[in-house]
Amino acid sequence: MKKTILTFGLISGALSSLMMVATVPFADRIGFDKAEVVGYTAIVLSFLLVFFGIRSYRDNAGNGQITFTKAYAVGIPITLISCIFYIVT
Repeated sequence: MKKTILTFGLISGALSSLMMVATVPFADRIGFDKAEVVGYTAIVLSFLLVFFGIRSYRDNAGNGQITFTKAYAVGIPITLISCIFYIVT
């Protein structure tokens, strides 16, 4: 479980940080409305990795089945790792 959490959490965090670093300098040029759309799109793409992490854990460790508590136990740490990356950035 730890490997899945770390793998998907780090990828999600790196994606959100990379998108933030890449788009913040151009926020003035493209305007607030477009920058807002780009920012929220980056966050949604980043948090899609939570779904993929839970699915990966279900397929590899759960033999195709997973309970809500196990999915919650995998999804929340992935989200927290990604949020920490975003906050630090």
